[in-house]
Amino acid sequence: MKVLVTGSSGLPGRDVLRQLDGRGIPCRGADAPELKVTDSKAVYRLVDEYAPDVIVHCAAYTNVDKAASEPATCAAVNGSGALTMSRAALRVGARLLLLSTAQVFSGEGDRPNPVSAPHGPKNVYAMSMVQAEDAVRSLMTRYYIVRTGSLFGNSKDPVRSVLRAAQDRRSLTLSCDRVVQPTWSKDLARVICDVIATESFGIWHARNSRGACTPAEFAEMVIKKSGVSCQIIPVRDAELPSHVRRPLNGRLAAKLPDGITPMPDLSDALDRYLQEINR
Repeated sequence: MKVLVTGSSGLPGRDVLRQLDGRGIPCRGADAPELKVTDSKAVYRLVDEYAPDVIVHCAAYTNVDKAASEPATCAAVNGSGALTMSRAALRVGARLLLLSTAQVFSGEGDRPNPVSAPHGPKNVYAMSMVQAEDAVRSLMTRYYIVRTGSLFGNSKDPVRSVLRAAQDRRSLTLSCDRVVQPTWSKDLARVICDVIATESFGIWHARNSRGACTPAEFAEMVIKKSGVSCQIIPVRDAELPSHVRRPLNGRLAAKLPDGITPMPDLSDALDRYLQEINR
């Protein structure tokens, strides 16, 4: 098996590449400026030359707030980009894994969203990811769509934000009524690599287990585990400065192919991540 990973300099593309390399699986990463998913000729040229067996498509426009003022760019990268990548995969007979998000759902209710729940995007970014999912499903039969929660694992993630605020003696104002599924990128990368080793095509939900919480609750968890001091000011999501609506219920009902080890608890994932960044 030979794997092409797009978005290889971001989360979780970087960790997928490391996971594949650790397993001895031939792989190549591609990201801007080398590869722009909006440039179909460049995409086809790269995929034709490398001829992967699997494409793990992590490249995406993920700035939810900025997307509201750049809807055309967001749609081009996420929606049209997935369409182009699907066509490129078909040209070489490759399977395709699309990384998607819990934001494709409406966020109504308080139960975890199953894989069969209908789309109900609340913002431009979410709509573009619905377009991406639809593009893959409309063109391909040998595909995996893996939806996940809010990722952490780099210098700009919520964990580092809390640690920086504590160091700078700042408080953080965070939502206390929007529920998310914090997920460590390294744990997700392991699942992605497990999934593409199967022919279990379809839609899957991968996130750290027992971890549904509000951003304010997650910050308090970081504070408790790291031993830092930082004031968290909980407010309703509608009171935050962002004018972009996000689904209040970002819970995902975990569903993975048979035989794949479930993802660890969020508490365990956060412990391991904090140990890693404190080395």
